[in-house]
Amino acid sequence: MPSSTHHVSPNPKGGWSVRRRGGQRASRHFATKKAAEAYGRQVSFNQQTVLIVHHADGSTSSSNESSSDRPKARRRTSTQEH
Repeated sequence: MPSSTHHVSPNPKGGWSVRRRGGQRASRHFATKKAAEAYGRQVSFNQQTVLIVHHADGSTSSSNESSSDRPKARRRTSTQEH
């Protein structure tokens, strides 16, 4: 079970930020929630954390989906047939 979380939350200066729990600075800042959420999902998957997505009013709704529960992306190798 993941022991850490990442948050997608509105930035007071505008846009959306992705931040690791306890972090003082955002990992990245985005103009749209959709872009921040996509990046947050990828980071959460790579670091095996839980992603918590905040609403514009600051309330939260956890995805309740750890990266280990999601199917892994399949990568095509050069030996696979096309």
